[in-house]
Amino acid sequence: MFETIEQRAGEDTPYVLLDVDGKCKFEGKSYPEDIASFYFPIIKWFKKYAEFGRNDLVIDMKMSYFNSASSKMFIDIFESAGDLKNKTVTVNWYYPEIDEEILEAGKIYQGLTNLNFNFILF
Repeated sequence: MFETIEQRAGEDTPYVLLDVDGKCKFEGKSYPEDIASFYFPIIKWFKKYAEFGRNDLVIDMKMSYFNSASSKMFIDIFESAGDLKNKTVTVNWYYPEIDEEILEAGKIYQGLTNLNFNFILF
């Protein structure tokens, strides 16, 4: 079954909203000890969206910190989202003015994917 998923932020995991209407949000910090158990269900959701989703997809990424393992999972998420046929995928990449590394990471993801990125200062 395909349904909306919402997870509260934890000490080392971000707030996540994956809405069947195509609105997705990641916010906070990401450095979970068990990266696979946290992110694999999310990646699976994006693969199901490719099959069952009806709307264009908007992914809001407002991360204040993430480790390299999380970065790899973000790439997997973006690649799964990029598999959508006949739908537009837009990534709103929020970055703080004081953290150029987060902006640069977003630009790297943009270069690795064919997704539409908007860079938004917060």
